[in-house]
Amino acid sequence: MLVTGAAKRLGRSIALALAAGGWQVAVHYRSSAQDAIETVAACASHKSASAHFEADFQDEASVKALVPRVIEHFGQLDAVVNSASLFEHDNAQTFGFAAL
Repeated sequence: MLVTGAAKRLGRSIALALAAGGWQVAVHYRSSAQDAIETVAACASHKSASAHFEADFQDEASVKALVPRVIEHFGQLDAVVNSASLFEHDNAQTFGFAAL
């Protein structure tokens, strides 16, 4: 199981829940390497095989290489949970709907 954005927040919770359920978990991250390493260690505490994989989703070559790397490591890929996103801190005063 590949979980994108699994180093932190909701993606991490999803990865841990899947590991607790016995899934092998590929922990994707973009720039949070240490958090990804910690997520992999937490998955391992559930006796689940896991590994971390860096990929920048704004780089097409990086995206195209991710799934083959996961398959090379685990031998197969059963499913993908897309949880990656850009996270920007805001509050009630700064929240808005500005066009990207």
